[in-house]
Amino acid sequence: MTTVYVSGHRNPDTDSICSPLAYAVLKNKLDSSQKYEPIRLGNVSNETKFILDYFKVETPMLVKDVEAGQKLILVDHNEFVQAVSGVEKAELLEIVDHHKINFSWPNPIFVRTETTGCSATIITKMFRENNVEIDPQTAGLLMSAILSDSLIFKSPTCTPEDEKICRELAIIADVKDVESYGLEMLKAGTTLAGKTVEDIFNVDFKDFVEGSVKYGVSQVNTMDIEGFIQSSKSDMLTYMKKLTEKGEYDFLLLLLTDIIKEGSLLISTGNVGIVEAAFEIKLEDDVKYVPGILSRKKQVIPVLTKTILG
Repeated sequence: MTTVYVSGHRNPDTDSICSPLAYAVLKNKLDSSQKYEPIRLGNVSNETKFILDYFKVETPMLVKDVEAGQKLILVDHNEFVQAVSGVEKAELLEIVDHHKINFSWPNPIFVRTETTGCSATIITKMFRENNVEIDPQTAGLLMSAILSDSLIFKSPTCTPEDEKICRELAIIADVKDVESYGLEMLKAGTTLAGKTVEDIFNVDFKDFVEGSVKYGVSQVNTMDIEGFIQSSKSDMLTYMKKLTEKGEYDFLLLLLTDIIKEGSLLISTGNVGIVEAAFEIKLEDDVKYVPGILSRKKQVIPVLTKTILG
């Protein structure tokens, strides 16, 4: 039987692990002619591990690259710089995503994108549209992904539909207090103790290309920005500067996001003028705290794109 990989993006966040797991469940119920296998392209975060343990779900198989002709579905991304190595040689079947579209493919494929706060919201709707019952375990994964991407409904990307669907999934998953569960989940992912700066930077890092500019943006949730500044800021800047000095990126940006205080510490190296112009700030020793910045997708990438492309 042919195997179809269902893949999230590189350096996977919770949505990029949980949504492929859930979508593979749906596809296997709708199509018995092929086997749909969820895969991951990197290590799971502490937050995601908490979720998988809580709902007793096995961690997806790690895949570094795919061979020519491998059937593939992309979930929670569509930019090939974020996809599995070898994607250009694969047989791409579908894309399910909630980010801006930036890809081309020679053949017609199924593409489902919506302006939701999370891919899991779209996948939940697809379960319902196909009259497929969502089991409690899968509901827990989908609910958790929405809570993660929406920062417990605080993110500006969160829509009323995201919250409504999340609360409905919580009933199926038998989670009595959505906010308490969400806070416990996020807390599990915010501890930076014992992690190297490389580990921290790559928890949720994404590559982007706009015109001739290649850049990367990492986002890490924490509840102790001051502690990070004192213990790790210098080492983080050294690590990021090495990457930009190699010429791999025009600039790099790390967002240390405090979901309680609702703001982010911006750390940037390389052509930092782009970051300063985009956010109308002046970095001090390559860092600046900016209140209100919570969403990479809605508040960071659009303004960087506009600044780069003029």
